[in-house]
This record gives sequence, C-alpha cells and structure tokens, in this order.
Amino acid sequence: MKKVKILLWLVILGLLALGVYQNLEVLKKQVALNLDLWVLGPYEAELRFGVMLLGLFIAGLLIAYFFSLAHRFKTRKTIRKLNDSLEAERKKVSELESRLGHQIISTGTDESATGPAAAATSAGGSDAPSAASAGKAAEPEEKKADAHPAENPDEKP
Repeated sequence: MKKVKILLWLVILGLLALGVYQNLEVLKKQVALNLDLWVLGPYEAELRFGVMLLGLFIAGLLIAYFFSLAHRFKTRKTIRKLNDSLEAERKKVSELESRLGHQIISTGTDESATGPAAAATSAGGSDAPSAASAGKAAEPEEKKADAHPAENPDEKP
C-alpha cells in the first residue's frame, strides 16, 4: 500500500509539472492587479500570473487553516475532558477491585465472582458445572448421574 501511495503522488506531481511546462508562456505573463480601496485610494501592482496563482493558493490554504482552528480547539478540549473522566472511572474500578480483593482474602473464597454455586462446590459439592450458575433450575443429583455417567467419575457403570 505504501508503494501504491508513493506511485500515486509521483503521478500527480508529474501531471502538475507537465501542466506547468506546457503553460509556461501563460504563467510568465505580466498581469496588473488593481485594488480600489475607497479610503486609501486605488492600488495597482504588476505581477506574473504564476506568482499570483501561487499567492492565491497559499491564501486559500491559510483561510482554510484558520477556519479549522476553532474546531481543533473544541475537539482537543473534548478529548481532554473524556480522558479525565476515563481516568476517574479507572480509579473507581481499581478501588472496587481492591475492595473485592480484600473481601476475597477475608472470606477465603471467591463467592462474589462466581456466585453461590462456587461456594457450594468448594464446600464439598459436585465437580461438574452447576446448572444454577447458568441461570437454570438445578436438577436432582440422581438425574445428573443417569443422564451423563461419564461426568460422574465416582460412580461405576
């Protein structure tokens, strides 16, 4: 993609150079620039046409730049505000994680992260995943053993 971009720019610059070369006679002509300011009187300047075109192009670039400054400043201010709020939210998250970590250490189990089913499992329940943790009604233990004998390694067929 980088080579295609370079090639495209070379083609554009080549066409621009070709246009300048073919119109050199026109671009070198002297033209009179007249500006009548009623307060200061008329102003007249002799310029080459190419210099005048270049000056108008630069003036257009400057006008576009200055008109976009207000939008840039507003965008920069918005980004700063959003970054500040993001940092505040990250502080809240880290504070909550540290509180959660202290609770886990004090109780010795991770009940808050996996729910009450994990506490029952760690207290001597089945090693199979609990249906209650998935939001379903728990099946009786006998039905589980009949339905999936391979999941219960304690029972022999």
